[in-house]
Amino acid sequence: MGTGDREQAYARARQEAERLTANGIRAIALTWVDNAGLTRVKSVPTARLPHAAGRGVGMSPVFDVYLVDDSMTSSRHVGGPDGDLRLVPDLGRLTPLAAQPGWAWAPVDRYDQRGRAHPVCQRLFARRMAERARERGLTVRMGFETEWVVTTGDPDQDPPRYPTAGPAYGMARMVDLADYLADLLGALDAQHTEVHQLHPEYSPGSSRCPWRPPIRSAPPISPYWCGRRSGRAPGGPGSTRCSARWWNRAGSATAPISI
Repeated sequence: MGTGDREQAYARARQEAERLTANGIRAIALTWVDNAGLTRVKSVPTARLPHAAGRGVGMSPVFDVYLVDDSMTSSRHVGGPDGDLRLVPDLGRLTPLAAQPGWAWAPVDRYDQRGRAHPVCQRLFARRMAERARERGLTVRMGFETEWVVTTGDPDQDPPRYPTAGPAYGMARMVDLADYLADLLGALDAQHTEVHQLHPEYSPGSSRCPWRPPIRSAPPISPYWCGRRSGRAPGGPGSTRCSARWWNRAGSATAPISI
């Protein structure tokens, strides 16, 4: 990022911060996806968004070698604890979170302290590849499918309690989870997420939702999950809690790409 880019980002972020503040947004979650597929985050108060956009938020490059259990591997190219990366929010993806009042979200691009693109930033890499494809007359399209499991009661209960006992792909499941799924679709629509389908899956309590993110950036998985947790607790009287499980029991995601 050059000086001119920083100044433009700062000015735009000031306008965005004023708009968010007027709508009751107090903080912005700034996320990126590491090489293990985990979403990492730093957050800033809304008033600090211009500084984050113009100067970035500091973050160690060590997470480039973190694994899913937060243990570390090593690399002779990236991942040491020394130095500092700058997390720069993509203001074009800045989104108030419908299911998390007071919060907004933006993915970040990662740069070094001199403003050079970090070579392991997946978002910048995806953007460069899409641009190279366009230069050759090719169009890159991407879809994303996410599957999750809903339980009621204590999310750590073993075996878990499910809000429906219907068959795989059965209409009974859709009926039992109708209010929850309607809330989910409403939250995703408010967050400008283009949903293509929504249906029950094979595992007990599981659902799947295919949707299409822009290829220029990583999928908006963070607002998707926040929206996914928004539904009213299904299951009728006595259901006081609804939990969406990801790593426990079931959960998967695919990202088909066509050229």
